[in-house]
Amino acid sequence: MDGNDNSANRIRWNELPDVVRAEIEHRSGARVRAATTQPGGFSHGLAARLELSDGRDVFVKAIDSDDSLAAMYRTELETAARLPSTAPAPALRFSLDTPGWLVAIFDYVPGHHPRLDRPAELAAVLSTIEQLAATLTPSPLPDLPTIAQDYGPQLQGWRRFAEHQPPADLDDWSRRNLDKLAELESTWTDHAAGETLLHTDLRPDNMLLRPDGAIAVLDWAWPCRGAAWIDLVALSPAIAAHGIDTDRLLATHPVTSDIDPVAVSAFLCALAGYWAAKSREPAPPRSPSLRRYQARSARVTTDWLGRRLRW
Repeated sequence: MDGNDNSANRIRWNELPDVVRAEIEHRSGARVRAATTQPGGFSHGLAARLELSDGRDVFVKAIDSDDSLAAMYRTELETAARLPSTAPAPALRFSLDTPGWLVAIFDYVPGHHPRLDRPAELAAVLSTIEQLAATLTPSPLPDLPTIAQDYGPQLQGWRRFAEHQPPADLDDWSRRNLDKLAELESTWTDHAAGETLLHTDLRPDNMLLRPDGAIAVLDWAWPCRGAAWIDLVALSPAIAAHGIDTDRLLATHPVTSDIDPVAVSAFLCALAGYWAAKSREPAPPRSPSLRRYQARSARVTTDWLGRRLRW
């Protein structure tokens, strides 16, 4: 669940058109001496550390403007440009929309993806989630859609299974409880309203643990407004995958300690159904591990949900 095998078949620095690389160097004020493609993630766009001739490092993301993921990249750079300086995220230095390519240059953040099975690293992640809730409430981007508007049509996997023939390989517990899962899933939006700017895609490979112990949150491509507890609950299956008592964690964390357990179960149910449905779709050709990740997430979340609900 920690994203170590999540790498897509990324575009490389030398695959960018000469004119795009030249413009990046011009705007950066130095030549690129070396480029290192960064691991992790499911997007096939360029994501690389650039070592500049003047000794500075920057981080570049880029994608063809006609690519199916270009809108996601545009959302990310527009969001990054509007995040407050107090948010634990790399600063966007500049962006380019030039000769058919969308480019974003960020501050380079040294570090590694946090390992959720290491108590100190998990503690840093949990502290950062508390910081996000405090810093991003109310949302500094009030014009964003709500989580119900963005995700309501997507988080209906159990309903679709119930209305059609469920997949033959669906586990016995989910098959027996399919109607109840669809009913619980349908209630998650009742609890999710709020005015916090949410990331909605927190995973270890979307975070970096810096040498000073602070966490930088990356890849703001799916922002929306909703309840402050959503991001922690969305990350919690990745924590549960390490055998950690995630129910106890949610009961004691400041962001979730006062939240109705029914609300948590409803959102977990919706996540499990989403992953169960998406994992059975054909794999994107340049992100072959995505469906495997979703299948693992579905199993972990469904198992945890079964223990919570005691059905």
